[in-house]
Amino acid sequence: MLNLIHQNPMYLGFSMEHRGPQINHLSFADDVIIFTSTDRYSMSLIMNTLKDYELTSDQLINKEKSHFMVPSNTSQNIIDRIQEVTGFSRKDSPITYLGFPLYIGRQRIIYYSQLVEKVSKKICGWQARILDFGGKITLIKHALQSIPIHTMAVISPPKTTIKYIESIIAEFFWGREQDRRRYHWASLETMRLPYAEGDVGIRRLTDICTALQYKKWWNFRAKSSLWGQFLKAKYCQRANPVAKKVHTGESLVWRYMMKNKNILETHITWKINSGSCSFWWDDWIGRGALANHNVNISSLNNATIAHFLINGEWNERKLRQQHGKSADTGRIHK
Repeated sequence: MLNLIHQNPMYLGFSMEHRGPQINHLSFADDVIIFTSTDRYSMSLIMNTLKDYELTSDQLINKEKSHFMVPSNTSQNIIDRIQEVTGFSRKDSPITYLGFPLYIGRQRIIYYSQLVEKVSKKICGWQARILDFGGKITLIKHALQSIPIHTMAVISPPKTTIKYIESIIAEFFWGREQDRRRYHWASLETMRLPYAEGDVGIRRLTDICTALQYKKWWNFRAKSSLWGQFLKAKYCQRANPVAKKVHTGESLVWRYMMKNKNILETHITWKINSGSCSFWWDDWIGRGALANHNVNISSLNNATIAHFLINGEWNERKLRQQHGKSADTGRIHK
């Protein structure tokens, strides 16, 4: 029902890139986040849609548990207008949604205090003193280290938070004696190797976080999703994602993806198939992207392989017309 609101020409939604997907809500189970402008008519449309849902489903929206978020510099007149139309109360960021913090502005360590608290409470519930090292290793691998994975799969916590959680895990492993922590004979860094290499195989949270960052770039490049479409419309309107550079004001998730892309692109090889991959920026020859061998290629050159094919054969005329022909391009049309 909320998706149909965009069909109303008078509706002013949340400001998004017009070339990308127009998203006005995200839903999971019985939780819904709605994105909209502060236009009175547009907010009224949303509230009327929610009322229609209540009448249709016989389910009522709990306004005491419903809130709205606005930037800190929002004028009081706009805040009063939102409260008048929706009947919701304002809530300052951050808020916890599906187990991870949602906030406006820069990332702060305090936003992840609940994550640290979960790990600490889990340890407090165990009788650590009657566990041997083998039992502790099992609990660390299968219980403690699984707690922050859900958050890290969405957004990377600050390094300080990760280090603090690792210090809690290390203290649990080595234990305490007479309310004083025991000497740590080895760090988690030296204990991360697998059994076959002579260690206990406790993975570092930093390595897990980096692996999940890598997975984001892979999903963005290899899979079609609403999330990927949104990012391409927001950050890659004209330039190819591989050629895109980081700019100030971009989201933390995107900055991490830009940081890791050069490492990951060396391990991604594309098959030609229909020719939809990029001629210059995707590695389809197995020796890296052609743009790496030609400094004259613009980041806005989004020509696909299909552009240079005719009935499954190379179009040599178009290949020769390419400005600043690279050595690899020369081999293609020989």
